[in-house]
Amino acid sequence: MSTDGEVCIPKVWRSELKLLLLFIVSSIFSVAGSWYFPATVIKGALFTLAGWRVECALPVLWLIPASIIVLATFRIYNVRYVLTSRGIDCYDWVLGPQSVMSIRYEDIRSIETEQSILGRMFDVGDVLIGTAAQSSVEVIFHGIAAPTDVQQLVQRERDRRHQLEKTPYQYQGRAEL
Repeated sequence: MSTDGEVCIPKVWRSELKLLLLFIVSSIFSVAGSWYFPATVIKGALFTLAGWRVECALPVLWLIPASIIVLATFRIYNVRYVLTSRGIDCYDWVLGPQSVMSIRYEDIRSIETEQSILGRMFDVGDVLIGTAAQSSVEVIFHGIAAPTDVQQLVQRERDRRHQLEKTPYQYQGRAEL
């Protein structure tokens, strides 16, 4: 990892497959519900222009799939994971009052990945990072692409930092007699 570069690890849409499937199903049901229950469609005139009357029909049931897609979008873009030269920064609530969790590479105790069967098929999963400060997992990278690659990247940097700590200090000056 370069000393000045940062690697941003985004959460991917594939991580919200359940919400996306729910969006598709609820869209179908909202269209069918609007046909079968015309009372759920609000109709009215918008304006009249040169003798032409412009009307609008607003199906109320579209609010269900719209709220699902807004929730999925919020869950994806509301977090940001960044690997810096100093350590790992996890930004939560990017779109609101933000909280930041920072971990130095030297403090990382364990790095694990979790993937479901569906996650392995779509190469999406979670990376769990624990530190020496707590016995539990402190940071979880939820729904990222290629979680094993990210795990190996963090592992290599952590091992490199631990190796640098273990090398003895060598005096670089002149030897005096």
